[in-house]
Amino acid sequence: MYKAPWSNEKLKKLGKCILKGEDAPAAVPRYDDVMVFYNDVAAETQRLIDGLDWESLLGGRRYEVTSRPKTIDTLRQKLQRDPAVGLQNIQDVAGVRFEAEMTLDEQDAVVNAIAGLFDHDPTTCVRDLRLEPHSGYRAVHIWLRLPTRVEVQVRTHLQSAWANMYESAADVYGRDIRYGELPHDPESRVFVQTVQNLSTGNIRRLETLKNTFPAGEERLNQLRAGYKNLPRGQKRRRRKSFEKEEKWFLAMIKDVGDMESELGTLMRSTQEMFDSMRSNGRN
Repeated sequence: MYKAPWSNEKLKKLGKCILKGEDAPAAVPRYDDVMVFYNDVAAETQRLIDGLDWESLLGGRRYEVTSRPKTIDTLRQKLQRDPAVGLQNIQDVAGVRFEAEMTLDEQDAVVNAIAGLFDHDPTTCVRDLRLEPHSGYRAVHIWLRLPTRVEVQVRTHLQSAWANMYESAADVYGRDIRYGELPHDPESRVFVQTVQNLSTGNIRRLETLKNTFPAGEERLNQLRAGYKNLPRGQKRRRRKSFEKEEKWFLAMIKDVGDMESELGTLMRSTQEMFDSMRSNGRN
């Protein structure tokens, strides 16, 4: 299933044809056949990941596992940026994406679970783009060798929302903004940098805050239950400190919720703006 029916040398030759925009000769595998193979690899990887017990790890929160192969245009762009890599060495021709509402620690746990599923060592197969964002993009990537290469992107719901918004921005300001290039126009350059800072600044800070204060409502309920079960005398003595702690928890929960809601609204409206600009022919 995971072993390609073509040699690396033949895939390399196909990559050169894709790079030049030429039809592959008879001895080289057809692009459509290669993409069917990579699509099957991605779909099987998705199926196996989806079969893990995510209920216990994510506490019943919704998650989504999707898969897709790269398009020929995306492959050509990647080969143009680094012709020496070769089609056979591109990690994400077969790609799988795992997205969920989760903390940074839970994201790490998801990554470890997926790496373990395929008997991979997380210390060698994981690329943490939260620590070193690329053009604002933050996520954790798992590079699998099965032996066919597969890339699994693991994103929080905020990281995913930003990535989708930035894809729409790339349709307006040029695909190269995904790879470290910025628009030449000063106004456009500043705007793209502002969008990048939304990820590396606002979202990163919010996710860090959520990670240091996980399950706030659950801890508040535990605090209330503990106070409720105290003997009457202890309740009187503990009342002021309990009310102070309760007030702090409520304020934290509200602040985090408000920040997340505002960020979500901002990203949705910004993506709608990019989509409208694209529809109106700005590029």
